[in-house]
Order: sequence, then C-alpha cells, then structure tokens
Amino acid sequence: MPADEVVLGQRIAEVLPASGWHCSHPGPLGLHQVHLQSSIESALSRGSTQAFLGLPAGASLPPTIIPAPGVSAPCGPPIGAVVQLLCSRLRTDEQGEFFESGRLAVRWFEPEVGPEMHRTLAEQTRLIWTVLRAATRPAVIETADGRRTMGARIGSAAHDKVIRQQTPLARPGIQRFRLVN
Repeated sequence: MPADEVVLGQRIAEVLPASGWHCSHPGPLGLHQVHLQSSIESALSRGSTQAFLGLPAGASLPPTIIPAPGVSAPCGPPIGAVVQLLCSRLRTDEQGEFFESGRLAVRWFEPEVGPEMHRTLAEQTRLIWTVLRAATRPAVIETADGRRTMGARIGSAAHDKVIRQQTPLARPGIQRFRLVN
C-alpha cells in the first residue's frame, strides 16, 4: 500500500540519508527514461510500480539517470548494488479482487565490486532489512487447503485493509492466500 511504502522509504532515508530513489516504468532496459527522485513517495507518484535505490548510499549516477528538478545528483563512488522495490497492489482477475504482494530485493556480484565494497553493501543491505522488519509486521498466511505459512511480512495499512475487507492475498501467479489475523 502507498502508505506502507512511504513509511519504508522514510525509515530507509533515516538510516541512509544520502540515498535517492530511481523510478521508471517497467520494461526492457533503455525503454523508459529513469529519474532520480528525493523520496520513494516522489518516485512512485509518477505512476511507476517499481523504484530502485542505488548502493552504496550517495553513489554517483550513470548518465542514463536524470535527476528530477530540485534533486542534486550524488557524487560518491559508482553504484555497486541495486535495491528494487516492487509495489504491492490491489488487482482484479476472473476470481475477483486480490492483494498482490510487493517485493524488496537487492542484487550485486561480489567479484565485480571487490571485498571492501562488498562489506559496505552487505552492511547497508542489513540496515535496509532491519528497517523493513521495523516498518512491517509478521504475516501468517493460510492456503486454500488450510496450510499455514509463516515468514511473510505486511505493512500496517495493507494489513488493516486486507483484514477489514477480507481481501485474499496473492504472490504473482494464481494461488490465493488468506491473512490469518
């Protein structure tokens, strides 16, 4: 939910104040212009369903990323890793409305960044996962056959909406889950 994504973005900015979010519409590399925004809220307000955070915090941008008006381009080391936030969203298909989970993922290749940068990226990634755990709550989900799965997380706004409206949950695909309160 947008409110949960804003909270997550604010908390990441608290622990990595030099960070900025890149946004573009989904599609092949180079298809859409990528912009640097000052916050996750600004990045996602452009209609995108995903945002990216370059690490280490304050990393310099490749020339293909254009700072939005009023946003200064950082001038740190080159980007060594990319964090992707894929937004959660309410969707509808032939089975009805469902809440599709978002995703927070990070990627880099240690041989390409070297041991010192790898340690920096690992530490900043740990900070981001700590923030994610603090900004969300555990979610116990139940499959249609009654099997419960733990380990998922959900934001407060999404939790309240799903419980209040009895909206099924889904990961990308067709299987539906029920949030156990």
